[in-house]
Amino acid sequence: MLGSILGGAIGDALGHPTEFLGVDAIRGRWGAGGVTDYVLFWEDGGEQFAPYTDDTQMTEQVLRALLEGRDAGFDLDATMQGMARRFIEWMEFPQGGHRAPGNACLAGCRALADGTPWRQAGGSTAGGCGSVMRAHPFGLVFAADPPRAEAWAVAHSSLTHRDPIAQAACAAMAVAVAGFVRGDAVEPTLQAAVAAALRWDATTAGMIGRALAEAHQGVPPSVTLDRLRAWAAHEAIAAAVYLAARHPDEPRAAMLEGANAPGDSDSIASMAGALLGARCGASALPASWIDRLERTGELQVLARAI
Repeated sequence: MLGSILGGAIGDALGHPTEFLGVDAIRGRWGAGGVTDYVLFWEDGGEQFAPYTDDTQMTEQVLRALLEGRDAGFDLDATMQGMARRFIEWMEFPQGGHRAPGNACLAGCRALADGTPWRQAGGSTAGGCGSVMRAHPFGLVFAADPPRAEAWAVAHSSLTHRDPIAQAACAAMAVAVAGFVRGDAVEPTLQAAVAAALRWDATTAGMIGRALAEAHQGVPPSVTLDRLRAWAAHEAIAAAVYLAARHPDEPRAAMLEGANAPGDSDSIASMAGALLGARCGASALPASWIDRLERTGELQVLARAI
């Protein structure tokens, strides 16, 4: 549990300064190896920290809503209404300020604030990565119940993203995280993610399956991650699965490859970190990355509450 929450936030912070940059720009700024550690720091009260983005801000709201829902007996509608309230609060008063939030996330939150029911708030063609980037808490909270993890992750996507590719991506992410938390083997877990995606969208399942095959074939990130820029949900989950398959026991390597990718690098690195943090645990994450992460103490307390 702890490894997934920290891994997601660490990957987010590693990719924060590289989001929107191409490979040449990344190498031009940080050298041929690109980013190999945190390179962006902010300061608060004399303390420096590596800041994450809206990915982790929204993930925290999802997890807090799920924990509140658990305490209230796990009613789907009530939990999603609570999550909607938290999303509106995030839109209006985000912890640490706005961090380049996605347009679809903001549009969904505005619809929720205007009274649109949570099932209809997200755009019907909103297929960006804004819901899958925050979907791993479902696999953590419902690790022992993969069908529920899948169903609730898909339902939650409707608050901001109702396109089937976003729903399918959330299904795959939740099922994969649940499998890794349970200790399931890598290949069956990632194949289960493909199968979960297929129940909601064949294109997304095919994209994940191709990425998984490329990882096994040794296709380099310069090829696969150049194609999977992750602005769209199915590209994001495919990129994360590719990295998890390439580095199943090395979350550090997976997150750095994600952070140095073109496109939505913070989301790729964050999702890879969440997947492999669930598999490998917090002990596999560099201690210096944990220590220097924004609000690391608060995130650890929250993760231990799962």
